[in-house]
Amino acid sequence: MEIKIHARNIDSKLKVALYAMTEFAMAKLVPSSRLRNNVSINVHLKHHEENGEAMLEDYADRYRPRDFKIIIDHHRAEIDDYDRERTSTEWGHMILRTLAHELVHVKQYLIGDLSWRDKGLLWKGELYDGEYLTDQLETPYEIEAYGREKGLLVSFFIKWKEIEEALGTEYAL
Repeated sequence: MEIKIHARNIDSKLKVALYAMTEFAMAKLVPSSRLRNNVSINVHLKHHEENGEAMLEDYADRYRPRDFKIIIDHHRAEIDDYDRERTSTEWGHMILRTLAHELVHVKQYLIGDLSWRDKGLLWKGELYDGEYLTDQLETPYEIEAYGREKGLLVSFFIKWKEIEEALGTEYAL
C-alpha cells in the first residue's frame, strides 16, 4: 500500500500518526494483504466543506478503484460540537478519528459495497440520495463508518502505545 500524507505546518508526530493510523486501520478493515498492496491513499489536511471526505482519485477507474484521496479539514477539528476550543491533544485525536471514519469508506469502495456512479453513490447496488444531513446520516455506509471510527481509534491508541515504546517518548500522542 502506498500512503502519502500532505499536510503543511503539521507536527511531525501527527504526520507519523496519520501514516500509522492509515496502515493500521486498513489492515483491520481489509484483511487481504493482496488487495491492500494494490492501493494508494493520499491524505490531505486542508480546508474542505465537510469535516472529511474519501473519494476516488480517478473517477475513470470507478469500477475497480485502487487510488483514493482523503481530505480532512483540520481547521474544523479545532472546535467541538459545543463550540468549545479543543486542546491540541483533542484536536489530534479528532483528526485521527476523522481519518478512521474516511478509511471505512475506502474499505467500502475497495470491496464493492460502495460505488460511485454518475447518478450518485450506490450501496450494494441501491442508490442513496440524501438531500438533507439527517438523510445522509441514515445511509448504511455512514452508519458503518460512524460505528467503526471510535473502535478503530481506540484500538489504534493501544497499538500506538507499543509503537511509542519502540520509538521512544518523542512520538507520544
